[in-house]
Amino acid sequence: MKKTLSISALLFLALSVNAQFHFGLRAGLSSSQVKIDETSNGLIITTGDNKFGYHVGVFTQFIFNEKWVLMPEALFTSNGGSIDLNDGSNVLEVWNLSYSRLDIPVNIGYKFLKVFRLQAGVVPSLLLNADARSEDVVQDVKDNYKKTTWGYQAGLGLDIWMLLVDLKYQGSFGNVHNSNIQIPGSESLYSPDTRVNMWVLSVGIRLF
Repeated sequence: MKKTLSISALLFLALSVNAQFHFGLRAGLSSSQVKIDETSNGLIITTGDNKFGYHVGVFTQFIFNEKWVLMPEALFTSNGGSIDLNDGSNVLEVWNLSYSRLDIPVNIGYKFLKVFRLQAGVVPSLLLNADARSEDVVQDVKDNYKKTTWGYQAGLGLDIWMLLVDLKYQGSFGNVHNSNIQIPGSESLYSPDTRVNMWVLSVGIRLF
């Protein structure tokens, strides 16, 4: 494992020597949704409304042959969604879910028409905090979620002078929940297949 990491680091360094390098700050907004459709003890749990969130952080940009772009980023991300608890005909309760994560997107892009950039990549995420809210009730649900998850991104970028604008779709490769967790506001346990999907709009500025 250490040998593989060392070889990867040397390869990355070798590529970086022949690339244009940029570093900057990034911030933006997202619209996210918790995708779920589960039933436990007669209680039906379905996808609720989207939730708006934000992200802030830094990015690096390596440009090879003025066409190919490698963009690793480190972003503090706050987003979530909502779930509806119902009996099949009426919504009994709505829980709003909020997550704080450290996202580390690594995208590969291809530049065209000089300023546009098509891109796709992977996003490892480290969970920092998670809570569920319903009216005045707030529950810490961090233990219900996996500490580290993997997702993917794909989208379009625009590079004008020192400014970068990106619109990307981000999804989850797998389930973000642990097994046998407690339904918010209930004693029932379930093992859901839950995924967080979102649209991300962000603006970056190159510092150099």
